[in-house]
Amino acid sequence: MKFIGLPFALGVLSLWCVDADSTSNVTWIIVPVGNASVSKQLKNESVVIMPKWTIMPRDFDAEPKKKDDGPLKCGSHEMFPGQSVIIQSQNYPDRYPNNYQCKWIFKVTSTSSRVSISCNAFWLKGCKKSSVDVEGGKVRRRYCGKKSKISVKSSDNSMTVLFTTTSSKKRSTGFSCQVSSTEVQESPEATSSETSASPSTPPSPITLAFTTLTAGEKSCQPCGTKHRVTRIVGGRETDMNEYPWQVAIVVGGTNQVFCGGALLNSGVVLTTASCVIKIEQSGKATEVLVGAHNLSKPSSTQQRISIYYGGYFPEYNPKTFDHDVGVLWLVDNADLSDAVKPACLPDGSKDYSGYDAIVTGWGSQREGGLASMVLNEVVVPTMNSSVCNDYYGGLITRNMLCAGYEEGGRDACSGDSGGPLVVQENGRWILVGITSWGIGCGRPNFPGVYVKVSNYVDSLLTVMTGYGENNLCKGATRTTTTTIGTATITTTTLPPITGGCRCGRRNPGTRIVGGVATRVHEYPWQVGLTNKNLKRPYCGGSIISDEWILTAAHCVRGVIVSNIIVVIAEHNWGTTTDTSYTNRRSVITSIIHPNYDTKTQNNDVALLQLSTPITFTSDNKIAPVCLPTKQTAYDNVEAIVTGWGTTSSGGKQTYELNEVAIPTMSNNECRKSYGSYITGNMICAGLPEGGKDSCQGDSGGPMVTGSDSAGKFMVQIGVVSWGYGCAYSHYPGVYTRVTNYLSWISDKTSGSKTCPRL
Repeated sequence: MKFIGLPFALGVLSLWCVDADSTSNVTWIIVPVGNASVSKQLKNESVVIMPKWTIMPRDFDAEPKKKDDGPLKCGSHEMFPGQSVIIQSQNYPDRYPNNYQCKWIFKVTSTSSRVSISCNAFWLKGCKKSSVDVEGGKVRRRYCGKKSKISVKSSDNSMTVLFTTTSSKKRSTGFSCQVSSTEVQESPEATSSETSASPSTPPSPITLAFTTLTAGEKSCQPCGTKHRVTRIVGGRETDMNEYPWQVAIVVGGTNQVFCGGALLNSGVVLTTASCVIKIEQSGKATEVLVGAHNLSKPSSTQQRISIYYGGYFPEYNPKTFDHDVGVLWLVDNADLSDAVKPACLPDGSKDYSGYDAIVTGWGSQREGGLASMVLNEVVVPTMNSSVCNDYYGGLITRNMLCAGYEEGGRDACSGDSGGPLVVQENGRWILVGITSWGIGCGRPNFPGVYVKVSNYVDSLLTVMTGYGENNLCKGATRTTTTTIGTATITTTTLPPITGGCRCGRRNPGTRIVGGVATRVHEYPWQVGLTNKNLKRPYCGGSIISDEWILTAAHCVRGVIVSNIIVVIAEHNWGTTTDTSYTNRRSVITSIIHPNYDTKTQNNDVALLQLSTPITFTSDNKIAPVCLPTKQTAYDNVEAIVTGWGTTSSGGKQTYELNEVAIPTMSNNECRKSYGSYITGNMICAGLPEGGKDSCQGDSGGPMVTGSDSAGKFMVQIGVVSWGYGCAYSHYPGVYTRVTNYLSWISDKTSGSKTCPRL
């Protein structure tokens, strides 16, 4: 069991809080656990955006030369928060012309941003003959003559730069400057009187209104099934601060974790009622650790904060664990940064079954084992409540969400109670569950049971608004409709975030870009394209039938067919001991789509026919990927890209197969970065802040997503094609949209064998 509640005697009882629509009172039982309060300064982290781009295929041999658009031309320009551009005097570094005037007008899309200009070299002749005037809000500066460096920042989200010269014969080289926009977070001192609760009294009652904005061979396993090994229970260590909302609840002055939690804002932690009661009954001082990872070696990001009050639903039943939801109010506001930030609350009207979710904690890694000193993560699929109820004989209520595998092996365990269960949606991580209970840890047919957070959104929003700072992270949603051909697809998207708040942003690691190594044969359809002279693949591909490989056109265009070698069931190219399944096939036919455009990468798709058919294995070590549904847009879904490409733009190629999870987006959204280069035959995927992407060497490889409601099999929705750099902010990866080529693939691969879906 994660935690077994015991009968309890209440300390101080206080009832407060009114629900969102003001139609019924939502009551919390308040437990006093501390005192005093100190407000903290919030940090501001800026993101750098690359201003110019070029189509960059994700292989080594077909990479074109980078397009150079030069410095920004005179005129009006809209900037994204975090973007940087270059402006120069005409003819720089040669002499600028006479009787010349150029005006640049910049405006950032976010009103909370500021614009700065920085020039390392500045040389204009006499102030009467030439000058640069900078105006940004209340800031006004004039520059002329010779200066080693200048730097100025606007007081609002705009800046005008005016360069003027006269008819003087005396001219110089002018200037080259960088103009940047940075996001500014409001200092808590400015609003602390409005947003911070008094340290001498519990939070006050608040009333608010919210708007929720062909069958294969006998031995063939179902196509598109990921192969995961058993390795929290069956988990692995996270990257440092990869899940920045994670909180450890510890005995005061120690690193002894007895529960977990998740930051909702700078002053409120979400956990379970059972954990709150455990704190109250212990009689010991209790603290939370935020920004923690290795408890035996505290990092500079770790903060230790005392707990002020705890609260939980009075409907909580310690025997059945129904309504097992609690909150903690912190003495000090957490100091928010990239390493410490809140998770997003879910859409209260949405069912989150059928998602691949991630649960994190410092709990035992096996039933009856010792707690971990490092934060661990495990991926578990959420499931339909009725299915889970069958496993547990009717003990699952409407306030519970289950996640796990029928065969067991991966689960939360003792010490993980109160910790977060999150899913990725539209590039942000949504807190859908709180680790609550279960039979044992990782046992077959007994998935973990979590509090269904979506049932408590209105009440939690009220709690957040009444205490703590940075209350923009509500995860509110709106519904949009997209028409593709004759099919209408309804999707749920998140509105743009304004201000400094960035909830639900999982921090990428440094290990594909921002990804992690896969387990051996985890993606049994992945292949590498190489030749007899290469030690590693120059492109990737995927098995779609026993005779055919799907890849990118630019990977095989101009390549002699007999020189292509397809390597199947490989994992680590640096060793021969990781698997005995690896084998190589030569290629007899290469079919490039007839409308492939080498300049725009439109229709960047190709098929390779193998010299001998593949034998699919009964243990799923070699298997095809499923093809997608033609009528589905696959916008705003979590996708996974795999490959052996470089782990940074211009970096070294990896030996091990890597994977990265990234959200797809609509083509209209992608055109904000790439303009008309994005055609209907492409699909884009990436995070706004960058950090995760495919890269050189990954071209031709698959982008897949879960298709069925339980996420048990994967469909290939994209082929790695091109992009500007790798993992740059606001420049997602671009993939060939597989749904547009299903008829072409079916026609060309007719007569070959594949595997059925489930």
